[in-house]
Amino acid sequence: MTTEQKAPSAYMRAEAGSRQVVIQIGLGVVAFILGSILSVGASARIGERLGPIESDWGTLAFRWVFERLWLIAVLPVFGYAIGRFTESTPSRFALTAGIAGETFSVLLVTAINGFDYLMEDTAGLIARGLTLFVGMVLTAKAVQVGGEASGEAQLAADLIAEQRKAEYAAFLAAAEGKPAPHPDPHPAAQGEGDKT
Repeated sequence: MTTEQKAPSAYMRAEAGSRQVVIQIGLGVVAFILGSILSVGASARIGERLGPIESDWGTLAFRWVFERLWLIAVLPVFGYAIGRFTESTPSRFALTAGIAGETFSVLLVTAINGFDYLMEDTAGLIARGLTLFVGMVLTAKAVQVGGEASGEAQLAADLIAEQRKAEYAAFLAAAEGKPAPHPDPHPAAQGEGDKT
């Protein structure tokens, strides 16, 4: 007696999608918090070695590189892990997590310095937008690379399983005194030939 496997209902799909969104938002916020903690220590140590930066553009670049460390370094690492162990869409994760972390960042800056400070800093707004775009592109690429690595690992595991199966078949044949079967290096091609 065979039982037909029912397709997931709309409610189950919505529930699974909402869980993914919550995880992505949480990772975006965690990336911002973790990146902020790391950037404080790193900028202090590097600043002590470099000394004061005389150029205004150099100061601006130094500031934004470390302030956006969460976006250009930490979030892509999370993206690689998501792509490695889940089947998340690269653009969806990058967009959701990036906007979540950026929203938390903007709310924090507004709460400390006020909304007027945020809007009057024209160079800061431009740098914020550019680094957000770059960070989301890097994150999406990291998710894609993680997914490709997961596929390669699964392919290697399947190959090892086929080799173990062939070795076990050869062991049984030797124990029964029969000639050992030769494993086909292309089992997929053999399956296609049997269908013809």
